[in-house]
Amino acid sequence: MYEDLIKWFFNENGPDLKEAPPAAAFEHFQIKLLVDGAPLQEIINNTIREKIPEREAAIRIEKKEIDAATTPGQIIKFMRRGTDIINQQALIQRALEFEDEIIPEIIQMLKTSLNDLFIELAARALATCSKDISEELIEIFDEVRGAYAQSMILVALGFKASENHIPWLLKKFNELKSAYPNEDFCFGAYFALLEMESRFYAESKKFTSVSTD
Repeated sequence: MYEDLIKWFFNENGPDLKEAPPAAAFEHFQIKLLVDGAPLQEIINNTIREKIPEREAAIRIEKKEIDAATTPGQIIKFMRRGTDIINQQALIQRALEFEDEIIPEIIQMLKTSLNDLFIELAARALATCSKDISEELIEIFDEVRGAYAQSMILVALGFKASENHIPWLLKKFNELKSAYPNEDFCFGAYFALLEMESRFYAESKKFTSVSTD
């Protein structure tokens, strides 16, 4: 439906490859690790462990605390406090065990939160939960106080929104780019659209090589 529009968008826009990747790129990557499975995450974790062996004991203690959590409030407390990067995937998995209670609460919290760690973890939970929360996120989007939270919500929507939301995402890209020309918040929409291109138009990008022998 919007394949040509997305192609045009990517031809006209994109991160500056000479600069550090935008925060949305990292968040998109983290969500992909959650969605696509654990092997690459395990490799990354092992590499980190090799470089910081002195943190191993603290990582193990924190993991036990996450595993021992028994209420949504305890999980949200971990999300607000932040955890070691090695334990973040485990924290999201635990959060999703309480998603009926946690997802509505973190959506409301995102309206006012300026806590980057919480915002990032919340985006991962939203992107990977079993609930269809795309309409709810779009409905509250303009109420969200922080541009960083808006950017991360857009990344999450790349995994949840339907094809007919593509024009809305394009609009939010332009709005954030205009409002924050010296920041990279608009790339939340960029990476959302990148994910949606993969979800909706992957088949049309494939081609068959025909032999002329």
